[in-house]
Amino acid sequence: LQEDEFMKEFLKTNTITYNLMSFTAFKSMIIFSLLLDSPKSYKEIQEYLKNHEYIKEQLSVDALRIYFNSLKQIGCEISKINEDGTVKYAITSHPFQLRFNDKQVKNIIKVYKAISKSIEVSDLIALQNFFNKISQYVQNEDLKLKLKNISPLSNIDSKLVSNLINYANNNTELTIYYNSPVSGKKNITVLADKVCVDNSKLYLYGVSSEYKNYSKFLVSRIIKIISVNLATKSMTSPEITVGYSYTKNDTEDFELLPNEKIISENDKNLQIEITSRNKLEIVQRIMYLSPSCKVLYPTEFKGEIISVLKKMKEGYLEK
Repeated sequence: LQEDEFMKEFLKTNTITYNLMSFTAFKSMIIFSLLLDSPKSYKEIQEYLKNHEYIKEQLSVDALRIYFNSLKQIGCEISKINEDGTVKYAITSHPFQLRFNDKQVKNIIKVYKAISKSIEVSDLIALQNFFNKISQYVQNEDLKLKLKNISPLSNIDSKLVSNLINYANNNTELTIYYNSPVSGKKNITVLADKVCVDNSKLYLYGVSSEYKNYSKFLVSRIIKIISVNLATKSMTSPEITVGYSYTKNDTEDFELLPNEKIISENDKNLQIEITSRNKLEIVQRIMYLSPSCKVLYPTEFKGEIISVLKKMKEGYLEK
């Protein structure tokens, strides 16, 4: 009857309150999670629980020992560690090990690929950390490797990515040490605009002092951030909007880019606008879709595409 009343309260308010929890169990799970994450002292655990959103309680050392003993009773092994003179505790083994079969791992990979195109890079970081943790419980070595490397963020420092996202959100000018595939390692100054995934690779977009226009840089090639200029926002690059028509083709899958929108549509054609501050990005998009694609406007951009096509033709006609 009491549980029924608790459920009615939750459905009515959609809020977790003290009455809706078994706080003994909840505190046990919190302490389990803390000790599993990294060694913790009594003081660190007490501080965490005191500042917790729901618990807000100062537990005594004796009370913590009771929780430790409860965890041991259910099969957890808790080790005592001495770090710089401070005694800390950590869970070194427990009975809640995960197990994944090959089919489950393949389904996880399939679901990830479906959602990764539409979520923020910050969420990709959280997923990457999650995959790194669960991969250790996968027995199939091939699938384990695929799971660890599935994200565009794999083998990239997550702290670097987080910093780039923060600077891009604030349009901060950065000097990065970049390993260019053409000209080698060098410093490049970029007015950061956004960090996003393109063709399963992570890029930093912004106005570049190196190329004097809106450019993108492969994050995996950014060795480190050299300096940050919070005051300067001197480099600018206007947005370009290009309209083009696309002839529908049953043999090709067409997907809009995030910076594209459909203006009109009929049975045979789509009229689309693409907007970017990176002229090269638009040129690459048009060339990728050709010959199913035709630029409609602006006139000067038609000339840009014609020039690119002429250069390609000349390259093939050279002896």
